[in-house]
Amino acid sequence: MTDAPDAPTRSGRRRRQRAPRPWRTGESTTRRWDLEMLAWAVCALGAGLLAGRAASALLPPETAEGGARAVVWVAMGGAVALALSRSRPRGLLRVRLVDALYGVVFGLTLRLLQGAVAGIPDGPAPWPSMFSVGGALPESFVVDALADTLVAATLEELFFRGVVLICVYVLVRRSSGRVAAGIAAVAVATALFLVAHLVSGSAADLDPIALAAVGVVTGAFVLGTGRIWPAVAVHVVFNASGYLLLAVGTLLA
Repeated sequence: MTDAPDAPTRSGRRRRQRAPRPWRTGESTTRRWDLEMLAWAVCALGAGLLAGRAASALLPPETAEGGARAVVWVAMGGAVALALSRSRPRGLLRVRLVDALYGVVFGLTLRLLQGAVAGIPDGPAPWPSMFSVGGALPESFVVDALADTLVAATLEELFFRGVVLICVYVLVRRSSGRVAAGIAAVAVATALFLVAHLVSGSAADLDPIALAAVGVVTGAFVLGTGRIWPAVAVHVVFNASGYLLLAVGTLLA
């Protein structure tokens, strides 16, 4: 009679002991996301950027931009695939419905921040627009918008806030603790994010402050939630809102 009441307690204790820990606490699923993995990722990014520059110079003008982007995406995708083939950080790919809400709120907030910063020197920023024929959007606009909004945003988050951020976090956490690791991881991932955009794109079309803000916010989401999809959602909404503004500005011009 004395053993029966203790059984649920022992069972509950065992269940609590078996509760999986998230990757941020240093559990085993990030053990192989080490300096070697970080080096492979950085080398893949560098090779992709160099090959992309070569493609943009060698390919015909009508396919140069798309070809250069595709080369960089393949390089980043290869690094992501290599990292995930080693192990999957526990909880990183878990999806929650609230992630979409994070994306809408913070993606639009970052876009408003970009507009506010752009208007500081000379007053309100002009409505963005692009070259059009007869007042219509270019034929490639929809394809470019979908590619940058869905493919680029997802790949960039998986690479920069997935592979790079987690590798740096794991390396620094071992010696300096979680706070220092988080700061270093966000800083390194954001710096590489900025460099990649500056090398692969036209500097005149980029806003480093907005890009840095995107990098910091998405990095904070990955560290705060342990999941990659809030960061992807924020980036998708940020890019989509930019294309929406560009379309409206072009059609109204």
